[in-house]
Amino acid sequence: MNLWNKEELIAALGDELLQNNLPENLVIDEVVIDGRKATKNGLFIAIKGEKNDGHDFLNQATENGCTTAIIDKLTTYHLPLTTILVKNTFTALYKLAEFSRKRSKAKIIAITGSVGKTGTKEMLKLVFESQGKTFATAGNLNNHIGLPLCLCNFARDSDFGIFEMGMNHAGEIEPLSKLVKPHLALITNVGPVHIEFFKNEEEIAKAKAEIFSGLVDGGICLINADNKHFELLKKLAKNYVSFGEKKPCDYQIIKSETSSANNSVVEAKLKNGNKIYYEIATSQPATIFNSIITVACLDLLGNDFAKGISSMKNLKTANGRGNVIETNNLTIIDDSYNASVLSMRAGLEHAANLKKILGKKRVVAALGDMLELGEKSVELHEEIADYLLQFHIDFAVLVGNNMTQISKNLPTNSYKTFSDSQTASLEIESLLQDGDILYVKGSRGMKMEKLVEKLIKNLTNQKGAH
Repeated sequence: MNLWNKEELIAALGDELLQNNLPENLVIDEVVIDGRKATKNGLFIAIKGEKNDGHDFLNQATENGCTTAIIDKLTTYHLPLTTILVKNTFTALYKLAEFSRKRSKAKIIAITGSVGKTGTKEMLKLVFESQGKTFATAGNLNNHIGLPLCLCNFARDSDFGIFEMGMNHAGEIEPLSKLVKPHLALITNVGPVHIEFFKNEEEIAKAKAEIFSGLVDGGICLINADNKHFELLKKLAKNYVSFGEKKPCDYQIIKSETSSANNSVVEAKLKNGNKIYYEIATSQPATIFNSIITVACLDLLGNDFAKGISSMKNLKTANGRGNVIETNNLTIIDDSYNASVLSMRAGLEHAANLKKILGKKRVVAALGDMLELGEKSVELHEEIADYLLQFHIDFAVLVGNNMTQISKNLPTNSYKTFSDSQTASLEIESLLQDGDILYVKGSRGMKMEKLVEKLIKNLTNQKGAH
């Protein structure tokens, strides 16, 4: 795949370009900023970050087969590299991203939200791949460096592009939206995530609404009618459609029925009033809810609605994002990738529902601290104690200082506390019984995935020993 040729690189960089010795037959198949990921026919951009300077990794990029690099300072040693000297490599990254977006005729979807961004992005990618050549943000490359890098790798012949946008502070999403210029801009929901950097949730809603700023003429905002900030977001949107389940809206889930850990049937209503039914390979209420967003995007931009809807039964849940693992008479829901109050509540509800559907006896929840909550941390962690009681969670493994504090709100003998996931992983197996559902969640920094990895490793070894 030839992503960039000589003429395009020169045109994209414009007056940022100082000198180059590019060959006429240049072929660039990939753009990277990490020397470890450099490949043959790759273009390495030597970005100077807070901790590292990409120029220090030119040698590594070369060893991995890279033959072309964009630099903004001349190196003192000679490498077998074609170099493009620019004024500033960070600006060059943005110039390439802008050019890539400008040359594309693809329909673009931009997505943000306090929770559910990545899962919804992956669902959209799956469905739109049935409609044409589709590109989507890799992993969670959704910030001021990751997103332009994704655009640099956006194939010119793509039919659809799906770009995820994250933020910790106000003002971060607007430049990303203006770079991507979406046809659809959607906010999955708004909740108290990264709230230590904001005065209140309303400020978070306004920061998320920055995604509307880059919409193309005639572009549409998609807003969650069930979210408490719906009225505010409506005012900030130019042209919108709504989605939801509980409140009247344009695209609405009427009901869903779950038959197993990986299968549900959904009845929904489209904007034109038509009812549809579709199968989706999940039992997670949050994923089922987010499927209506995908339905809305498909209806607004797709070309084969029936084919797109049918593809949702092939949905695969990424590791750490609620995937269900059946092993040694245990059902593990690995939701360890990250955590917020919204997503933890949804996860506990899902585990409780699954207990009924699968006819299990107990749900054990291993919960790590939720971080970046600032002065609201105590209050929001105490909400989790309420949810543990509300959803009748049988036993809680509480990991970290904040989770340990909520134990005072729980019945005696219904919990055990640990300082960190490493310590918890040594005892988790002894706290489980045959037939349990184990739900695991916590903020990224709590490393709750280590608990899952160690447990599965131990159980696999036991299985092998029999």
